[in-house]
Amino acid sequence: MRLKLKIWIVIMLCSLTFGLAKASARTNSVEFPAGLPWLNVTEPLTMQQLKGKVVLLDFWTYGCVNCIHVIPDLHKLEQKYGNKLAVISVHSPKFDNEKQLSTLTSIVRRYGMQHAVVNDVDFQLWRAYAVRAWPTFVLIGPDGKYVGQTSGEGRYDILDQAIEQLLAEFKGELNLKALPIQLLDPLNTALAAPGSLTVDERYIAISDTLHNQIVVLDHQGKLVKRLGSGIAELKDGHSDSSAFSSPQGLVLTENALYVADTGNHAIRRIDLSTFEVRTLAGNGELAQGRLIPGKTPTQVSLRSPWDLALDKTTLYIAMAGSHQIWTLDLQSSELKAFAGTGQEALLDGKRTDAAFNQPSGLALRGNRLWVADAEASAVRQIDLSSGDVDTLVGQGLFEFGLKDGGFKRALLQHNKDVVWLDKDTLAVADTYNHKIRLLDLDEEQVMTLSLGTELNEPGGLAVFNGELYIADTNNNRIVRWHLKEQKLTELQVPAAAKLESAP
Repeated sequence: MRLKLKIWIVIMLCSLTFGLAKASARTNSVEFPAGLPWLNVTEPLTMQQLKGKVVLLDFWTYGCVNCIHVIPDLHKLEQKYGNKLAVISVHSPKFDNEKQLSTLTSIVRRYGMQHAVVNDVDFQLWRAYAVRAWPTFVLIGPDGKYVGQTSGEGRYDILDQAIEQLLAEFKGELNLKALPIQLLDPLNTALAAPGSLTVDERYIAISDTLHNQIVVLDHQGKLVKRLGSGIAELKDGHSDSSAFSSPQGLVLTENALYVADTGNHAIRRIDLSTFEVRTLAGNGELAQGRLIPGKTPTQVSLRSPWDLALDKTTLYIAMAGSHQIWTLDLQSSELKAFAGTGQEALLDGKRTDAAFNQPSGLALRGNRLWVADAEASAVRQIDLSSGDVDTLVGQGLFEFGLKDGGFKRALLQHNKDVVWLDKDTLAVADTYNHKIRLLDLDEEQVMTLSLGTELNEPGGLAVFNGELYIADTNNNRIVRWHLKEQKLTELQVPAAAKLESAP
């Protein structure tokens, strides 16, 4: 069942305030429906089991970048209140693919979620609590009564105050028994959820996203360098002493490798002669509200930069968290918004008036910049000469599927990357369809590439020397499609050294 909701309900940066209902006006909470699949617990939870705790329900959908942004706040609340608080993420999936427990399991592991997660595929809890947006937080008191709700990012202080009030109100009646939490086992693979990659005549560079590292190989598969300590933090320095957090998009030049360090909300530069890592933009903090540049790029808070494209000295940035394209001038260090108003919508027009929906992949050729606009399941095109933004494929936030044909009728599902394949063709990582799609720019047709293997949420693409490289994210591997021979091979990656557990 596809949920048909108006665009306004998914605007995350709302101005709601959290007012606790008076005790006499509170209503009973809703029991978790029987049969729902749970993760991170040894048994399904019940409201009776949670009596005596403050319960915070986090309604989310895993492709939503705003939902990802609030995970650190949830962890912070869990650490502060311990067993007095039960955080439960209620997954209410927007996309068909997100309903699958196997893919949700990969996401829960990828984002290091430390609390119980329940997959509310049919929106039973969503409807019961009259939820209207992702993310939404529902608060339930230790007496099992519904207290109130609020939506959007940046709600930590409001939630913190409300939890404090409830704990004070029910002091002496609290249940401090630990919940039956059992976290998912860590991956024991050479790559862990690789999100992106880039290739040139010397190197194959991979964002080893869940390991919080960058892997650089030569074309014989020999490890040149594995950068990053594995701990999710923002730290410059040489090779092992540096640190990344959920890195994604990469760009190689003769002298440097540029990294969209998504979890750190930063842009990093790796010197390929010394392998020194330096931060070019971002201060490690998630920007709240609109992005306002500071005096220097490293003083600016960014919002989940997801991919990069380089045109001479201009670095284009897919700023997924603000629904915009930004630029960083590598000579002048000027950082600014380039396209998109910051509104989350599928709107064409001049680049300063257009709107995007979580841009996650970029491809640049000549005077055209293509954008994988993931949340709208769209591919957009920016004419860098005229400044015009046009939608090639995609119909809106809630129009998605797997359909080939003409641009106007074809459907994608949360596509995360796009690359220029040849003069007439783009290749698209159609992530939630687990497919690679080809867009014929001349004929305006979409077709599905038959690879003869099952991909699992492919997130990144690169093209080099007649080969299409694919970051097969949930299969924890890199594969290559040989365009001429029409055959697929897997890239063998040396195993990672044993890493400390990243937060």
